[in-house]
Amino acid sequence: MLNLSLESKMADMVDLDNIGKTEFPEAVKLEFVHCILEEGEMMYIPPKWWHYVRSSTMSFLISFWWNRSSD
Repeated sequence: MLNLSLESKMADMVDLDNIGKTEFPEAVKLEFVHCILEEGEMMYIPPKWWHYVRSSTMSFLISFWWNRSSD
């Protein structure tokens, strides 16, 4: 069963707009790619890629996970 609690490893609680340098010292070394999607556009994020999304307008997110026998 999928664990949707805050303790789930599906997400981390790092605020990338305000990285806690003492709590997450390695996070300050991260490289970022910044983009802005326009209306009607979407982005594919490959499986297991870490990502951070911030919405500037009303939007919705669809995430779909499935098990593959090759994993």
